Amino acid sequence: MKLFYMTGTGNSLKIAKDIGTATGEYELISIPHLLREEKNIVIEGDVVGFIIPVYFGRPPVFFRDFIKKAEFRSVSYAFVVLNGGGLFGRAFNMTDKLFRKNGQPLDSGFLIEMPGTHPYINQIHKKTAEFKLGKEPEQIKKIVDSIKNRNCFKPKSILSNFSGIYCMAAFDIPYYLSKNHSMDKHFWINDGCRNCGLCIRICPAGNIYQSKWKPKWRHNCMNCLACYHLCPYKGISLRCEWKMIDLITVDQLNFRYRNPDISDDELISS
Repeated sequence: MKLFYMTGTGNSLKIAKDIGTATGEYELISIPHLLREEKNIVIEGDVVGFIIPVYFGRPPVFFRDFIKKAEFRSVSYAFVVLNGGGLFGRAFNMTDKLFRKNGQPLDSGFLIEMPGTHPYINQIHKKTAEFKLGKEPEQIKKIVDSIKNRNCFKPKSILSNFSGIYCMAAFDIPYYLSKNHSMDKHFWINDGCRNCGLCIRICPAGNIYQSKWKPKWRHNCMNCLACYHLCPYKGISLRCEWKMIDLITVDQLNFRYRNPDISDDELISS
């Protein structure tokens, strides 16, 4: 089984490793590595899975580019696992449509609620990160059982359309920035930065470089927020010039997250 994934703070990698371990023989394949190193992306195999985050109620822009570029060959069973803070919107329907346009229908799709990584979105959710992470093994078991039996399962909810409308209205500006790879225009280096270089090594898009005095962004951001969350000195701040809901206050300098089961070294290699 081949598992294609993209991770910023470790959630997708954790899910991919857990699915692979439970199903037996598997290969983990980093989507950013393929996008950066392969001119022709060929996806083939008996069972192929895609584990990706949901950004602003939609499949990430980089993943849409990846699937449009990919060529599918001899895939018997294809599934996708979308994970996020809980505002999934119509993310699965949009992902399913994306695959069908490329001639590779999805056999199954799954949603897993994980700790949210965007500071604004994280403020909405009442469930703690510990609660969501505690539920992950139970959800993985259901997914693995479905994959082993090659069941055809696609999440359907009468609320998805309403959630989709909400996400489109609430996240139109950040999604526009993400679509144009310009989300990093809202990052800046604060006084905590010590030029350790971790943000440069950990960026899956190779979007950060060392200038004379401090790291800078190339404006090819994938919106994973890995640099923001994983800086050991909280040396990167995030400015949000858009509002999701009025009256939400955010302490942007204190909120940081990394999946506790995934190390910095694993994220760098991913």
